[in-house]
Amino acid sequence: MTESKKFAFDVGITFIASIISMIFGFVITVLLGRYLGAGDLGLYRMVSTIQTIAMLFAAVGIPAAVIKYVAEYKGDRSKTNSIVSSGVITSLLLGIGFSVLFYLSSWTFEEIFKMPGLSGLLKILSPVFPFALVGGVLLGFLNGLREMKKYGTATIIQSVLMLVISVSLIYSGFGVAGVVIGVVLSSVGWCLYLLLITKNYFDITFEDYASNTKKMLVFGIQIFAVNAINLINYQADIIMIGYLLTANDVGYYAVAVGLSQFFWLIPEAIQSITYPATSEYWGKNNHSALQVMIDKSMKYTACVLFPIGLGTGFFANEIITLIYGDAFIHSVLPLHILVVGTVVYGVMKSIGSSVTAAGRPDLGVKLVGISATTNILLNLLLIPKFGIGGAAVATCMSLFVATIISILLTIKTLNININLNWIVKVSGITFLAILFFQHLRQINMYLVALIILGLYVFVIFRILFDEEDYMYLKKIMS
Repeated sequence: MTESKKFAFDVGITFIASIISMIFGFVITVLLGRYLGAGDLGLYRMVSTIQTIAMLFAAVGIPAAVIKYVAEYKGDRSKTNSIVSSGVITSLLLGIGFSVLFYLSSWTFEEIFKMPGLSGLLKILSPVFPFALVGGVLLGFLNGLREMKKYGTATIIQSVLMLVISVSLIYSGFGVAGVVIGVVLSSVGWCLYLLLITKNYFDITFEDYASNTKKMLVFGIQIFAVNAINLINYQADIIMIGYLLTANDVGYYAVAVGLSQFFWLIPEAIQSITYPATSEYWGKNNHSALQVMIDKSMKYTACVLFPIGLGTGFFANEIITLIYGDAFIHSVLPLHILVVGTVVYGVMKSIGSSVTAAGRPDLGVKLVGISATTNILLNLLLIPKFGIGGAAVATCMSLFVATIISILLTIKTLNININLNWIVKVSGITFLAILFFQHLRQINMYLVALIILGLYVFVIFRILFDEEDYMYLKKIMS
């Protein structure tokens, strides 16, 4: 299999696993929203947000370090044995410690957010950390080896377990607690499966444990800093809505966020391949392959995200009320705003880890630091005055800032060209499509939207695609 085919195949596998995982998680939020209401959905979303933050601190960037070093030393069984073993052992110890700490501090979170029942849910969640952290390292190991079939299968298994357990417990009357139990049990099953399928790829050893752990922590802490600030950037709106507004507002906003993040499925699938691939190309000084990968990843991501984003904007009201019911009409405005930011940033997200993979995680810290500062300040300014609509504007603006800085850092660090002229053309055509829709929607909204979307896709794939793009795609599919 050629490298281009291998890249496309790996992206496809990762994307399928990601979309199955997100759809299953989406089904759970729909059930919570429709049958238990915005308040319980908001409570679950807050539990999920706290868990995500805690997992970030507990992992300390070790899974990302495992991906990088396994990709660099691929083929050296002795070296990968010691790297993965160090990651697994350290993550297990950290997981046990965080489980105890999380259980003991559960009341603190309930007092901060003034959400009754939050403490009990966090106590139920506390055993998840050892399994989730060890599973994260093993998943990173498979990613570094680019064993994406096994990577995808593990992701799907966790999602299936989560859905089956959660739905069963919701219908048995456990409510939100049933979903939290589903999180714990699905992580246990996922971790055990990963241990089973990776046992032939490495052997547990304590050789070079101290030096490997130190090396991974030095790199991982920089990744942790990037991810921590990035997480603040992504979760600041939810946290501040929970603190400044109500659980219902969290629920309404969570619906908009959940739908908008579907746009990141494709770029995140691509990024899971561009990250280890950049490490490999950069280490081998294969600049030409790196340039092609960056260019095609961004261009093809834009060709998919922009039309889908445009269609979502046209039918946002229908999408939300059909799925969640009329009670969630308050989610429409923030969804319209968030779609703009997530689509624009999604194009850059497809290669967002390339600078880190090239050995400059420190630049990522600066990038997300600026973006997160922008987000927090705007949230503090806009939420009290404009509610969840203000939170959406703050997040959208911070994503614009992150996109611009990320483009500049990628060009400078990797010494590559990014076809900004093409991106400007696509953005201009998108803006014109929105204007036409706004002026003509009174005629027949659905007919006008479908005609504009059809013409939009035609223009992108027939006019903005060149012969090189068609040859490249043909080569992949042949």
